[in-house]
Amino acid sequence: MEASVVLDRAPDGVLDLFPHDLVRKGQDRFLEDARSCFASRTHLLAHAPTGLGKTAVSLAAGLEHSLDEGQLLFLTAKQSQHAAAIESLRRIWRMRRLSAVDVIAREHMCLARRKDGIPCQNGGACYFRNKLVGEAATRLLSFPLHVQEAMRLCLRMGTCPYLAAMRALEVADAAVCDYNQVFSLEGRVSFQRSGGEKVKAFLVVDEAHNLPTRIMDGHSFDLGEREISTAIEDVRLRRFREDLVALRHSFLGFSKGGGRKVDAWELDDALEERCGTDCAGLAQELSEEMGDESPSRSAEVVDFLRYWSAFGEGSARFLSGSPPRLHCRLLDPSLVALPALEKVHSALLMSGTLHPPEMFAEVLGIQDRCACRRYPSPFPPENRTVIAVPGVTSRFQQRSEAMYASIGRRIAEVCEHAPGNVAVFFPSYDFMNATLFQMRSVPVAKKVMVDSRELGKNEREAMVAEMRREGDRALLSSIGGSFAEGVDFHDNLLSAVVIVGVPIPPPSEDLEALLARYSSKFSPAKAKLYGQTFPALSKVLQAAGRAIRSGRDRAAIVLLDERFLLPPIASALPDDFRPLRSSNLGQELDSFFGADGPGGAEKIIRCDGVP
Repeated sequence: MEASVVLDRAPDGVLDLFPHDLVRKGQDRFLEDARSCFASRTHLLAHAPTGLGKTAVSLAAGLEHSLDEGQLLFLTAKQSQHAAAIESLRRIWRMRRLSAVDVIAREHMCLARRKDGIPCQNGGACYFRNKLVGEAATRLLSFPLHVQEAMRLCLRMGTCPYLAAMRALEVADAAVCDYNQVFSLEGRVSFQRSGGEKVKAFLVVDEAHNLPTRIMDGHSFDLGEREISTAIEDVRLRRFREDLVALRHSFLGFSKGGGRKVDAWELDDALEERCGTDCAGLAQELSEEMGDESPSRSAEVVDFLRYWSAFGEGSARFLSGSPPRLHCRLLDPSLVALPALEKVHSALLMSGTLHPPEMFAEVLGIQDRCACRRYPSPFPPENRTVIAVPGVTSRFQQRSEAMYASIGRRIAEVCEHAPGNVAVFFPSYDFMNATLFQMRSVPVAKKVMVDSRELGKNEREAMVAEMRREGDRALLSSIGGSFAEGVDFHDNLLSAVVIVGVPIPPPSEDLEALLARYSSKFSPAKAKLYGQTFPALSKVLQAAGRAIRSGRDRAAIVLLDERFLLPPIASALPDDFRPLRSSNLGQELDSFFGADGPGGAEKIIRCDGVP
């Protein structure tokens, strides 16, 4: 049974909105820290494990300080977390009436979406774009609605749910939305009311370990001849046809030299010579011509031009691929994060894998105005064992048929000695398939289910349903896939998680540029930690966290790579995730699960037919 204590009420003079009578052990300290940071204009970076009740704590502490003087924004990368936040807001609403709105991407809220996009794309007309938007916004604010409920309400009214939600966002006490609403140069949240009154904004960033990557990906763009030709044919941009033709001419000139690094001035100077303006100037003119309509396919060219020089040395620019593409990659997320966070009163950035929080503070550029905290798991430590197996590795230079076969035998050993379902996460789908090829004749004590890039949401949900129904499956997937982070295996659905290798990214132009940027900004040692080691371990921690979602869950985490036992990796792991060195994996699993073990020759099947 999970430990809990009687909650100390909010400090004198502070509205108490925590929506539960009891607080879990450890949650009380998190709540106290959150209240303190929201009160003192300090950002809080919280490594807060699963089960700590992060959503309830962050919303209560934020609203206690934002109601009557500002607005609380709850940002999350996953739609599943939108639902959890709205449920918490509903509980708080019953304590104190407040207005809240749930917003997701325009294309996912569109009621008239077609295969080729949303109707208003490229300036098309839409039946739902009408005068009822304001009335719908008012109704959305009357009670916290999930976005699907808001869409049904707007469908009955015959108006656009996205426009209604964005109108409601201007005046709501609280909003649940995506990172892009705040963390972009043209952030959709203006932090002021429609009348011009400034709003004191309080921010919660959920799953914040994703934030640096999301910022970098959201401000990185590719450009090819196809996109330029599309913009040339766009009737709205016919006044700029000669300028766009000049852009294509410059691009084709770059392409003749093959793959190489490109300096920002090269394209700016080429456009200045041919068009009389640089990339940013042309982007501004094109944007004004296109107006405020929904983003069109031509917007890809506009975004590329806008960001080409926007971040100076904070972006890498290079030409690669066949057909050739010009890349502009943001390397420094602080160039976006710091200006955004300077606009808000205070922010709480939280995740079960925000490890170490000090690294995220430095990478986001907020180390001078933040508190970094680690909170213990509320779950019994004896419910989990972490075992690292020597003699196997995913190092590139040691990959071979013999190594894949050795890893396959270890996976089979886990399946034999762990009762129930097992999930196995590989550094990539290619690595998974190479291992499976070597496992064709290996006895495996469970039916093997194999994930792939091509599977859709419904197919993956069916695999989880089969695991729940049968209870003796081995699910194989990539650590970069949705099973490793986007799927929660509730009710002790997994008895073991096997993580194959350390998922350090392979060499690439992007990684080389990122390490060079971090070396010059921090140090060569921190560059390796921040650019390779910690991002890889974040994936490991996310995948390992799939197994234990409550205090009643019990699971073994098996790390199939000897590097988890070596100082560079072992010292970078959280204190509560230091693995034991395996000497006899089968016996260790039997000891953890019970002396009888799962055993049984009748349960042995073979992995035949796997590619």
